[in-house]
This record gives sequence, C-alpha cells and structure tokens, in this order.
Amino acid sequence: MREVAAVCAYARVSLPDVARPLKAIDLFSSMGAHGQDELCEHCGSPLDDSGLCWSCAGGAFLNGSSPVGTAPLEKSELSRVLRRPVGERAHGAYALSLQQEEGMAHLREEIESLVEQFNASSETKNSVKQSAERNAVKLISHLGPTKAAIASVAQEFLRQGRSMADVSSGIARIHPRMGRLSSLVLEVYPEGDDVDVLVNGRRRVFKSYPEEGLYARLRIPVYAEDDGTVVEILGARLCRGGYDEDRIRLMGPSTFRLVLPERTFELFKVLKDARLSGAITPSEVDARTIARKYSISRLPFTERLLRDAGCLNRVNARYLAILRGRLQDGRGRSPRKLAEEALLEACSSEVPGPQSDLIVSRYRLKPSAMCSLVVLPELDAWQRASG
Repeated sequence: MREVAAVCAYARVSLPDVARPLKAIDLFSSMGAHGQDELCEHCGSPLDDSGLCWSCAGGAFLNGSSPVGTAPLEKSELSRVLRRPVGERAHGAYALSLQQEEGMAHLREEIESLVEQFNASSETKNSVKQSAERNAVKLISHLGPTKAAIASVAQEFLRQGRSMADVSSGIARIHPRMGRLSSLVLEVYPEGDDVDVLVNGRRRVFKSYPEEGLYARLRIPVYAEDDGTVVEILGARLCRGGYDEDRIRLMGPSTFRLVLPERTFELFKVLKDARLSGAITPSEVDARTIARKYSISRLPFTERLLRDAGCLNRVNARYLAILRGRLQDGRGRSPRKLAEEALLEACSSEVPGPQSDLIVSRYRLKPSAMCSLVVLPELDAWQRASG
C-alpha cells in the first residue's frame, strides 16, 4: 500500500499543468467581453458564444485527467512506474484511491446504501462495494450514477450465487421501481365523487378511466413487495368479474389481498443496458461458491447412501462438472435449481439402476421420495441455505 500511495502522489503531482482543468486565465484571457460576462456555475470558467463551458464539456481534459479528477493509470503504465508486475488487487486499490473526488460521492453513497440492504457478512459487503465501485465508474457515462450503481451491485451479488428474485428484492427496497410488476386493472362502481386506493394502509397513486354507464376502470401500479398486502378501495365497490382472480383474494366488496407470483423484469433491463454499453462484461457466477453452498455434504442421508454404494466420489466429481456447465448459461434459473438438476443427472448417470434399487429396498425407502439415490425431501436443506 506504501507503493500505491507513492504512485497516487506521482499521478496527482507530476502530471503536466495542461492535464489539469484550465482556469479562466489559461484559455480565455484573450477572448472578448462577451464570454467574460457569463461564467460557468460549476467551475467559474467563461462560457463561449454558444453558452458552452469548454472546460466542463471535456475539451480541457487531456490523457490522464477526467471531469471527476485524475484518471487512474492503466495496469501496464502502473507496472512501468513501479518497475514490477502489478496484480488486479493492487491496481484496484490504486484506482479507488484516485476516485475519492467530490464528483464520486453520490455514486459511492448509492452503492453503499444498496449493498446494506442485503443479508451478508461485513467482509462480503466490503468486497462487493469495492468491486461494484470499480464497475460503476465505467458505466456512469452510459447509464448515469443511479443505474450504474444498481447494475454494478446487482452483478456482484449475482456472481456470488444470489437469485435474481433475491437481488431484485434487495434493490427494490431503495428503488421500488426495480420491483415494478404489471399494473392491477380493476373495474369498479363509484359510490361518490372521490375514489382512493389504500395499499397496506397507504394511499397509492393510480389512473382512472371512465367506462360506459356508471362504471370506472382503475389501473393501479403494484410492486413485488406488495405481495400479500391488503388493498382497500375507498368510495367504490368491485364489480363482479372486473378483476384478475389469479392476483387478488377478496376479503369484502371493496377489500382484497394481493397475490403476486409473477417476476419483475426491471432489473433485467438495467443489466441488459449495462452489457450493451460495452463498458463491462457480465460477471460469471462463481462455480466454487455455488458448489460449496449446495454440496452433497449438506444432504447427510443421500451422502450415506452414495457412500454405501461406493459411488460418492464419482457422483461428486460428475456433479461438479455438470454444475459448472449449467452455470455458464442458467437461462434465468436460480443456482439452487441448477444444482438440483446437476445432482439428479450425476446420480442417475453414475449409479447403476439395479444397484440403486437394491439399496432403496435394503433401507426400505419410498421409491416416490427417491431419484436414484438422492433423497428428494433432503433437498429442502438447500432451499433453507439459499434463503
């Protein structure tokens, strides 16, 4: 870290003056009075004839600088300065030390608030914050600070094996729009001039469309976190057949409970924009972390049956190989689901059928609760681990 600090001092102090944001006297001292009358509200430099601040627009920043401060050296340049190879960790620490400018404060605060919404150890949170900040810096010019923070934090937690639903739920606590679902459409009979909608006791903004006759159609925005909450329509009654029976459970003529089994795709859209920007590449899921989280050792009875059959090592090796392949393209399925599929396939392919039947009969197990030598009810232990 002493060497990193020395490089930071070198990058800040030794750059030529032309690489720093120019003051008004550097560039505009020879301009006419027109530009001198109007100054940029951000840096104080005079505006040109079109009202543009040449300094803030980026024209005054040469290689080695940026609108938020000194840009970090590339890893190859840093290696030449230190006269030795530089690893990713050292380069990341150096890059982060140059991002402590005032312009990065909002981005860092956004990342920190998002990460704190997740249930994880302090070590994991610190690691996610550092990796997310490095990626967000690359995305900020394409997506803006808020979406850059959302995409970078989501990508890091997905890489650790969190499900898309879990990540979406955590981010939606700060940005409810990330949990947005298709609107709830209701046909109602107004009983007065004013109609209000209460979701869990709080007013929810909605749109009303008058229908022919005495009825009206309400379009109410709902979010994933609304699942199970109570909705009350004030000043109106629900019409029979005027609602989606799969999404609500009636509790009265104007009251019902929301049932929202569908998934939100708002986070998918942000991650897609991040990938299309080309600034970062999607992080691969850490197969080793997933394999430890969903290991056969967490299924003690299944492990015992495989050991008695003399197939534990073969099944475990085959399971890990299949799991790595499936994690490369999960097609939106959770890591736990992929692990279950990989184990069932590995056990079926490595344990001969007659041998499996013999062991199931020896232990007097129910065939309906077995798939080869995998005890299906034991897979609930993986489900608890994923929560």
